[in-house]
Amino acid sequence: MNKTRRLFVGIPLSAPLRKRLTQEMQTWPKEAVIRTTEENLHVTLFFLGFIQEEHVGEICARVGEVCKDIESFELVFTGMQLVENEAAPKMIWLAGEVNDALRILLEKIEKAFSAFVTERKSYRPHITLAKIKKSQWLKLAEKPKLKEKFSVVEPVDTIAVFESLSQGGPLRRGFSEASKRRYEQIDTFPLQ
Repeated sequence: MNKTRRLFVGIPLSAPLRKRLTQEMQTWPKEAVIRTTEENLHVTLFFLGFIQEEHVGEICARVGEVCKDIESFELVFTGMQLVENEAAPKMIWLAGEVNDALRILLEKIEKAFSAFVTERKSYRPHITLAKIKKSQWLKLAEKPKLKEKFSVVEPVDTIAVFESLSQGGPLRRGFSEASKRRYEQIDTFPLQ
């Protein structure tokens, strides 16, 4: 059986931002949300899927080639929001502003993997802070107050290829969504 690895391209966050976000999430009720652990906070750019082990080096090399021509930039995050809506909550995000440098980077990554690329007017980055346990969330007498205005500027000088792992090893198709995941950087690439 050929080993596969579940990979994606993303932006690692600085330690100060990860710590700050983790502190913000401490008051959210554990019975109603599954908080993203501090080490797992990131911005996802492009999901690669299940990749055969023998192709991982080639995947990393392609991402590295894209990053050689991209200059460092900043992401501006503006506030926390409930994804879907109050009646059908799924996640809590820290939403970022539209950014041309990020849009161009994403388009180059998509092209490097021959993905169908449509010209994007915008790409809005986000950080998933928590997944919501809908039935428990809806039962809460008082919902957590999300900071709709949460302004932070994050420098982006590195792109990473991450692997999504379960506690017991690689995450496989059909693995329970509620399981504990860990995102490990398997290769990083500096921007110019």
